[in-house]
Amino acid sequence: MDGKNPRYRDELDAAIAAVLAAGEIVQEFYEGETAATYAKGDGSPVTDADLAADQAIRDVLGERFPDDAILSEEGQDDGHRLRVSRCWIVDPIDGTEQFIQRTGEFDVLVALVENGRPVAVAGYQPATRILLTATKDGGAWARCGQSAWQRLRLEPEGERLRIGTSKWFGAPGNAAIVESVVDRLGAVLEEPAVTGFSPRIFLAPRAIDVMVGVRPGADQTMASEWDFAVSDLVIHEAGGMVTDLSGHQFRYNKPVPLNFGGLIASVDPASHARVSAALADPPP
Repeated sequence: MDGKNPRYRDELDAAIAAVLAAGEIVQEFYEGETAATYAKGDGSPVTDADLAADQAIRDVLGERFPDDAILSEEGQDDGHRLRVSRCWIVDPIDGTEQFIQRTGEFDVLVALVENGRPVAVAGYQPATRILLTATKDGGAWARCGQSAWQRLRLEPEGERLRIGTSKWFGAPGNAAIVESVVDRLGAVLEEPAVTGFSPRIFLAPRAIDVMVGVRPGADQTMASEWDFAVSDLVIHEAGGMVTDLSGHQFRYNKPVPLNFGGLIASVDPASHARVSAALADPPP
């Protein structure tokens, strides 16, 4: 990874160490089918694997960067993070439902956010050992197991855009909106994903060129910050774009750690602009 930004070398090394340590624990639970499942206060599931992975990540980050804040899906938000410029945003298992259903479609996500934007990130899929990383202005990189690092460059794979959405980003209620965009652009509509916003959805053999998150009406809450931060930087550094429906970049480490305003995530700026224009100017 000769192209990574040297300013964030130590931070990226920490992110990689954290996701690999957590990923090993998650995979042990997964293979052994030993993780008990509980219901959180909001009704969403959490497992022993989530909690053990969370602790492993905290151990790595706490040892290497004790002065940084941590915001994790499985941790208590104490407000300290709002008083510092650097915060690690963590999802110990992104896709707990998929972990429980044993599909393999889950990831460990760790992102360092500095002054509201991700600057060093790592995402790891334990089931396949695919590791994705990025640093601000240092490019996006991928590795499977112990194979050599490969620089990621995203671009459309054909003349017709492939557009998708997700059950986490408005499907199936947004079907009419998404289908209208697809029809106007002569694009291909893919089946809504059952997973969230892993950067893997844009890798070969990927199913989509653009992910659209939109809901009918005024509620355009998309997901929590820990669902977005890794993919945001990986896609950006690989040549793509990630914004809300108005074209604004997402900010992180906010008092309420949710992302609002919808989502357009594209493999390249031109495709992003086409979808953005179609969404902004619906047919009569």
